[in-house]
Amino acid sequence: MESSRLALTRRDVLVVSAAAAAAGSEGRGAASPAPWTAEWDKALLASAAERASRAFDPAKNMVRTRLGAEYHYHTNLRGMEAHPVRDSMNYGLLLLETGNLALGSKVIDAVIALQDRDPASKWFGLWSYYLEEPLPRMDSADYNWADFNGAALVQMERRHGAKLEPGLRKRVRESIGMAAACIRKRNVSMSYTNIAVQGTFVTLAAAEIMEDRDLLAYASERLRRFAANVDITGSFAEYNSPTYANVSIANLTRIRMHVRHEAPVALSEKIHERFWQHLALHWHAPTRQFAGPLSRCYSTDIGKPLWLQKALNNRLNWVPFGGLPEAAQNAEIALLDLRVPEKQVPLFLKLDGTRQHREVFLPPPAGETRVPPVQGTTYLTPSYCLGSVNRGDLWVQRRSLLAYWGDGAKARAAHLRFLHDDYDLASALFYSVQEGGYALGLVNFRTPGGDKHLSLDPLKPDFASRRLYLRLDLPDDAAIRKTGPNSAIVAPGPGLELDFVVRAARWNEYAGKMSVERGSIQFDLQPEGTDGVRWAEVKEAWLVFTLAIRDSGSVEKSAITPAWNAEKWEWRTPAGTLRIAGGKAVGTAAAQDKAYAAWINGKAAPMVRLSDERLV
Repeated sequence: MESSRLALTRRDVLVVSAAAAAAGSEGRGAASPAPWTAEWDKALLASAAERASRAFDPAKNMVRTRLGAEYHYHTNLRGMEAHPVRDSMNYGLLLLETGNLALGSKVIDAVIALQDRDPASKWFGLWSYYLEEPLPRMDSADYNWADFNGAALVQMERRHGAKLEPGLRKRVRESIGMAAACIRKRNVSMSYTNIAVQGTFVTLAAAEIMEDRDLLAYASERLRRFAANVDITGSFAEYNSPTYANVSIANLTRIRMHVRHEAPVALSEKIHERFWQHLALHWHAPTRQFAGPLSRCYSTDIGKPLWLQKALNNRLNWVPFGGLPEAAQNAEIALLDLRVPEKQVPLFLKLDGTRQHREVFLPPPAGETRVPPVQGTTYLTPSYCLGSVNRGDLWVQRRSLLAYWGDGAKARAAHLRFLHDDYDLASALFYSVQEGGYALGLVNFRTPGGDKHLSLDPLKPDFASRRLYLRLDLPDDAAIRKTGPNSAIVAPGPGLELDFVVRAARWNEYAGKMSVERGSIQFDLQPEGTDGVRWAEVKEAWLVFTLAIRDSGSVEKSAITPAWNAEKWEWRTPAGTLRIAGGKAVGTAAAQDKAYAAWINGKAAPMVRLSDERLV
């Protein structure tokens, strides 16, 4: 059967692994991990191919998966077996990489056939998520699939095109052209960082493959526009994202590897260096995590990111060679020449002392003088780190207030959320001011806004709701003790103390209620016994909290004295006096942003650029 005809079998994986392990250890002491070599890439690809083959369906020439009942963006499919397009496309590339040209060609042909090829269609050049759910039947099409699948096709053409049967190669090149046309028509905002970069790679490479001067001019100008967007603040709109920084860096690396025109490659390398500078300054070496705030992530624990291990040439070696089969889902990095610039490497290996890093990510809205830029504050110590964004939201992918501690063996974190019936509410807004290990924050609400997603899942002005509540997620074994009606103290780890207090809250006349459960501190804002919300009837909805994390016994309790008044909330801490102002009524995001202001020791919180050097 075709699914068993892999170029490298499980036995081959073990042989490659043993050979590379021997080669890597030769002449080196046990304390120094071997550098990443081509043998690591081969072993990773072999492991990934063997794993993917288990999901292969020869009747469809695609991989298959089982979908659960949980909510997912864009698709309506639940609780069934389906054939994912992107995973199948990547499997086709993987088969070419491991030498199985015959089966790889069948998979690629099957997936290419699912692309919308009608120039009159609004989806021209795009794929759906699943074979079983064509584009018209999706909840909403995900135009990113042109970028992701287009990037895989470009690598097939650049790395294996000459080996493909001429007819298939022609279809691959046509498919790349249609994906590039979809990307160009969409012309995504340059603030959508990872897709802006990925679509630029696809259009640059497609222009060269098809010898299309007009497309090359578009793609080159698109890269310049992206660099100019970074120059506005010196940093990235999709800031400090463990998931999507990987996508952006992967595609900047692909530009270096697969694009032949010198000018865009040179500009791409400048952006690549800025990305690593941005990430290195947020890395907390003691816990091996990216310290908050994080704009987008899917798990508070980043796990063992193999892309970062390879980029550091194994100087962080959390996945040993023998662990590559378990890391096979990261196989795409085997195709990438990932490199952390040498001057940034030390920040990933060791934290020297304590430092605080502020960085502007996003500018204020155009023409708006009353709204500050979006900025993060990150405080890093040998024992813990605390990070917050000054203005943002509490969408499920955000980590707007986040602390880590521990030795890096397992992520231990405090993560602030706001939930609507046990799913993160995208319409909950977050504002804060932070100095050192002290953060003063405000949560209020916007309408119109999203429910589970910022835009794909709008929250109606009159919506069903059993519970709306703030939650500080903590490790299950954290010792949590209430110290008052609305305050709690946590002993997160040896020698550390975390205080969390809701200082004031209102849902009309209701003042809310705190409770403590295993692994979390919760504060209910929606009055008990109600089963729905009409925003028009909610005159006030907000809460103000303080969070302090510090070495136990380093601060007298009496030194932390809150002082409140009707207009602003002020907190006197050992690190300085923090003050915040913001909206109390439910309103538009723009109105809530205008109501926000923050001060440290009586002065506006300083705004700091990552770099003053312009990319263009």
